[in-house]
Order: sequence, then C-alpha cells, then structure tokens
Amino acid sequence: MKLLAPIAALGLLALSTTGCSVNPATGKQSFTGLMSEQQEQQVGKQEHPKILQQFGGAYDHAAMSQYVDDLGQRLAKVSELPNLKWTFTVLDDPIINAFALPGGYIYISRGLIGLAENEAELAAVLGHEIGHVTARHSAQRYSKSVLTGVGATLLGMVVGGPAGDLANYAGQAYIASYSRDHEMEADMLGIRYMTKLGYDPKASATFFKKLAEHTETTARMQGQKGQQSHYNIFASHPDTRSRIVASENIAKSYPADLNLTNRKVFLAQIDGLEYGPSIKQGIIEGQRFIHPDLRFRFDAPEGFTLINRPDLVAAIHDNGSTMVFQTTRSKVGKIPITQYLTSVWANKYNLQDVQPLRVDNLEAATGVTRINSKNGVRDVRYLAIADGDEIFKFQFLTPTNLTQQMELPFRRTTYSFKRLSYQEAKSIKGLHIDLHRVGRGDTITSLAQRMKVEKLQDDWFKVLNRETLQDGLQAGETVKLVVKDR
Repeated sequence: MKLLAPIAALGLLALSTTGCSVNPATGKQSFTGLMSEQQEQQVGKQEHPKILQQFGGAYDHAAMSQYVDDLGQRLAKVSELPNLKWTFTVLDDPIINAFALPGGYIYISRGLIGLAENEAELAAVLGHEIGHVTARHSAQRYSKSVLTGVGATLLGMVVGGPAGDLANYAGQAYIASYSRDHEMEADMLGIRYMTKLGYDPKASATFFKKLAEHTETTARMQGQKGQQSHYNIFASHPDTRSRIVASENIAKSYPADLNLTNRKVFLAQIDGLEYGPSIKQGIIEGQRFIHPDLRFRFDAPEGFTLINRPDLVAAIHDNGSTMVFQTTRSKVGKIPITQYLTSVWANKYNLQDVQPLRVDNLEAATGVTRINSKNGVRDVRYLAIADGDEIFKFQFLTPTNLTQQMELPFRRTTYSFKRLSYQEAKSIKGLHIDLHRVGRGDTITSLAQRMKVEKLQDDWFKVLNRETLQDGLQAGETVKLVVKDR
C-alpha cells in the first residue's frame, strides 16, 4: 500500500512531461496528454445527439443550414486542422449561443444568426469556435482536471480505467467557462481564419459589442440589473470588455484593405428567419405560454419570468418561488390520474392533501410535500392533468414562509390551463425577421413601433441594427425588423 503513492506520483510526473507539446495553432506548449485527438472525435460524436436533444434540435431550414456549413467549412479549411471532419449545426434555439465540442463539432443558434448584421460577424463567431477546437482547449481542460484530481481517477486512467470518464467530462463541460487565456486565444484564432478569407477583422469586436447591448436589454426587459445574463454566450465567456479591447487591437494589426462583410448576401439569407421561440416549441406572450403544436396554453402568475426550454417551461420570481411545467405520455396505460400522481410521478414522496380536480373539464389531481433543495427548504405542490395518455405536469415550489401567499396565484395558473382547438392553434403566429428599405420619412421611432416585441421596441431595433445605425438612419439602407408571421 505504501508503494502506491510514489508510483502514482511518478506516473503523474511522466504524464505531465510527456503529454506537453507545441500546439500548431497557438504556437504554445500545452498539456493534452490525457485526451488524444481520436478521443476528442469520439467524445464529439457521442455527445452530438445529446446536444441536438437539449437545444431544440437542428433548425429545419435547408438553405440556412447549408449557408452556415459552407462558411464554416471554408473557415476550417484555412485553419491548422483542414483535414478534420468538421460538422456545423444551426440549432433551433432563440437564445444567443455558440459553442464547440471536441473533434470539430460546432454549434450556433438561429438566435445568434439573427442578431448578426453581416457575414463577417458570423465568420468571427464560427472562427472563434473553430479556434477552441484547433487550440484543443477541451483536451487541455480535461487533462488538467484529471491531474488536479490525483487519486483514483488518475490511477484508474493510467492503468486503463473506465473510458466513461471522457464522456462524463464532455457532457458537463462542453459549454463550461473557458479560462481568460483560452478565450483570448480563440478570439485571436478566429480573427486569423476570417482574415484569411478576406473578412473585416473589426467584425469580431462589433459583434461582441452587440452581444453586450443584447444582454443589457434582455436584463432590462426582465427587470434585472447588471450586464451579465445567463441567456446568452457571455455567461460562459468571461471578461467581455477586455476581449472587446483585445479584438480591436488585434484588428489594427491587419491590413486596412481587409473589409469584406458580404452584408447583402447575409441579409438575403436571414430574411424570414424565425425570431424568438419557435412555434414548434411554444411561444411566450406576456405571462401566457402557448404551444400551438401540442394545443394548450396557461398563464404564469404576475411577477414571474417565463423561460421556455425544449424539455420544460419554467417561471421564476425574485422571491424564490418557481414553477416548472412539462408534458409526457403515461407509460403505464390508462390509470386514474390520482394514482399516476402518487404512484408514478411523485412516488418518491409521501404526498399530503391529495385530491382530485377538474381543469378545463379534464381529470386532474394535486398533492403537496416539503423538500430540501439546494436553494433551501421548499413546499412543493404537484399538479397532474390528463387528456387520454397525455399528461400535463406542474410543480409549484415556494419558500415555506411564502406558501400561503403564493397559494392563490398558483391556483389561478392551475385553472388557466386550457386545451386549444385546432382552429385556435392554427391562428397563432410566431415572429420572424423582415427586411425593410429605409424611406425618407422613416425614423428610428417609427420603424421601432413596427417591432412586434413586448416592450423596449426602440432599444431592440437599435440592438438588431447596431452597425447600420452608426452613422444614423440613412434613406435607402436596409434594416431588420421583427414582425408577425402571416
């Protein structure tokens, strides 16, 4: 037993020295010895289907997908890994997001594409994510995390332990925060690749500025303060202001005649692009969540902020109360909804005050319990509504001192649930980006009034058209508006 410690230490020393190499992309030595390039590709391939499931799937728009793939492949060809099998995927996700998996899997949301104003900005984002792959940042993080964990995990890998460690790491860390140095390296590499194709290097910084303004406007929409928000990629990309300054400085080092933006081509591609939540995933209108495809709606209580994800809908309040909604199909056949509630869904708890209900003339059941959550003790009310084998599930969580106060608002949400007729569902329309050629009588305010957003129309118009408006609103210029589908 006493010999294991020095043996492990020798193994650690050997790995930390033999695993160092000079990365051709960064020109720096880095330790990637515990994740080979083959393992990176394996991890990416394994995690790809999970990413699609978690982020709403691939955007069902062949022309847009082909456009992004063509641009991405051209950027990848001028990188240090031109022969890697790169995969570029547009996610059907309204959140401003982009990230990379090891092995050349690059993801960009349609929300981010809609925010960009030209092809150079899009190239900067794709180039940045390519840079994370070519610099092997995931391999560096994984190798470092294993080394700093010295013990059973390291020893297991040294002697051929479970290969599952790699997959577990990928599942937890593909969009986790990179270090400041890694972000700076990816920015530098992204600018390198885009300028090799002639794109304007200044587009990197202009898009970062637009992201910052988007974050601040989103926060104001939700009554929040501060410049950071978990609704966009800045949440996992640290030190934004420093990166903007660094990108501007890098851009100055390139020739001034690199000025390609391909704005007209880009705008033609995004004309009609869905904006905000997809109608297929449900939409939010004020306090109401509506899902035309699944034909239902309900209202969140006043003061709650609705968040729509592919697997659930959540509503949160500053007082610590939360509502979570999900749909499922019963796997145990047709059983009384009260039995489903107590024996299937909430079978881990001894629900109290279980009682049947009727909601929108459908069978329903509810019950309460108390749990210890990571945010403290919470009272939880479970509510299940059945329509055949389709089950609609609500969980209402409140701090114990607010349970009585939140009882009425949650009751109102319960009875706001309604199935939609086919006619009602068909009449519901989503939002899309529409191009408008500025006329002589147009003003920022007059155009912003056409924006079909809940509030802050002027601000959102300026965010979406930031670069176009740098010299003011010019007649004959093309701007982006957000309008209702016809």
